[in-house]
Amino acid sequence: MKRVLLLIVVIVLFSGILSASGTKFTLTIYGNYLTIEDDDFKEKYGGKKFFPEAKVSVTVFGNFYLWGSYGFFPSRYNWTEWSNKGIVLPDIEGESTADKRIISGGVGFFAGYIEPGNFSIKVELGICSITNAIESTRNFIDTKEFIDSLEEKQSGTGIRGRFGVTYGLYKKLFSELSLSYMYAADKVDDKRINLGGMQVSIGLGLTF
Repeated sequence: MKRVLLLIVVIVLFSGILSASGTKFTLTIYGNYLTIEDDDFKEKYGGKKFFPEAKVSVTVFGNFYLWGSYGFFPSRYNWTEWSNKGIVLPDIEGESTADKRIISGGVGFFAGYIEPGNFSIKVELGICSITNAIESTRNFIDTKEFIDSLEEKQSGTGIRGRFGVTYGLYKKLFSELSLSYMYAADKVDDKRINLGGMQVSIGLGLTF
């Protein structure tokens, strides 16, 4: 994860300098639809999530560019349980919040023109770091008395690939439709799970 963060910082710091020297610099904001592969996460929080993501790209040579992105979304899960086997109705309520962060970076290649009325194709490959920060609390239903809390962290570093098509809308503004896949595994309860999955994205971008 530290290597991914370092890559993002380097891209952001030097993008302005590169842009001033004639190098193209692009900022894209995505709306993503992620299909999660972790069965336990799907059962509790849902298997399909919509979340925003921002990506910075800097051309380094010809049609090749470096890119870095950041996405985040929270999920919530509520449940009830019993404190004693003999009681009829559940008397404990629980709530769990899972904050998922996705940090990615790598190299990309585009063919075509990112100009009004023109299409281009993008292919990207890089590494990703995915983290689930989970916090759970339990309280008595009647009195709302706090019982306990639990914090858990799932994280993995892996690979991410993206294929996208852009269309120039107006001057430096363009739209993008892309498909990507993320694989970043972690071992949870003696089982290796993928924290990522397949992702469909619709974005708007600006070139500088």
